[in-house]
Amino acid sequence: MKPVTAITDSKNCQAFVFVQNAIDMRKTRNRPFVIGITGAGGAGKTTFGKNIAEYYGCESCISIDLDDYLIPRDIRGKLGLTGYDPRANKLNLARENIEDLLNNKTIVKPCYDHSTGNVVTNETVTPKELVIIEGVTTLYPALKNLCGVSFFLDALEETQIKSRIERDVKTRGYSLEEAMILYESLKPMYSKHIAPTKEFASVVFQVSTDYVMRPVYVHDSLR
Repeated sequence: MKPVTAITDSKNCQAFVFVQNAIDMRKTRNRPFVIGITGAGGAGKTTFGKNIAEYYGCESCISIDLDDYLIPRDIRGKLGLTGYDPRANKLNLARENIEDLLNNKTIVKPCYDHSTGNVVTNETVTPKELVIIEGVTTLYPALKNLCGVSFFLDALEETQIKSRIERDVKTRGYSLEEAMILYESLKPMYSKHIAPTKEFASVVFQVSTDYVMRPVYVHDSLR
């Protein structure tokens, strides 16, 4: 499998080398290959996934946002759960959907709307050669073994704050105060649920405020 376009994110060319190396070394070629992307909120997971999808083209690649498997926000609130908590996510459904794609089956998946806090529609997804899954739950126990290669985006605190202002305030309808309260409230859950998954990643990137991904750990198989 080869790229069909130039790298959109030219400042992170090295990351795409790791992606291509993993694709070239995959052992099973008669089923889709899963690339997993995870890290803190605002680390650039969705952007990285989108750029990979554009690089290989929509004919060969699909990207799935695992936020789509969140339970409704009002239910999370009643249960006292943040989105980082495994119980706040329909992980069994996510696994079932991804396994079906790996077995070359078409799926119907939910589409979550952050502005309303609910699933607003469903989407039919057909299997492609490359499946990208991105979200905070990518390397949680229920999903981690589905990934052929995985990337952990370890964003600096300044990067996360910058991203939350750009994303939560400008596109998700939060006030600046609400976005910062949310960020602070998620720190303990990040330490408990997401940071430990770093050890399962094939590559760990430190993400600076200019969104340059600098590798700080690379598994020997990708060197």
